[in-house]
Amino acid sequence: MRRFIFTAVMALAWSVPAMASETFGPYEADVIRVIDGDTVVVAAHVWPGLTQTISLRLDGVNTPEKRRAPECEKILGRKATAFTTSFIGSAQTVRITGVHLGKFAGRALGKIEVPGKGDLGSALLAAGMAREYHGGHRGPWCK
Repeated sequence: MRRFIFTAVMALAWSVPAMASETFGPYEADVIRVIDGDTVVVAAHVWPGLTQTISLRLDGVNTPEKRRAPECEKILGRKATAFTTSFIGSAQTVRITGVHLGKFAGRALGKIEVPGKGDLGSALLAAGMAREYHGGHRGPWCK
């Protein structure tokens, strides 16, 4: 029994780094809710009859925080959230691409494309609601 548990743990340890470097998609997904400007909960249709609900953070994009931040950043965070909500609008389904594991459990990174509007991350950047982000220190939003 110990050998089986050891083998299972080692197999998992070897597979997680490999999975972290893979990207998945494209998938059609139903929008469940907007958490903030750069994070949306979606139900991705990963296989016929199989739907996976995930919290998807936009890859390469950072918006201001709505919580645990100075008041001026919270205001900007609410504006970014409103932008994301409006951009997604009444779209019943979106397309998610480049999905991969994030550094926090339960959250994935990827891109969201809204039919007829394009890439959400690019729209946030173009509107000045977000900054490019590829890891590391994020920097302040307020002066």
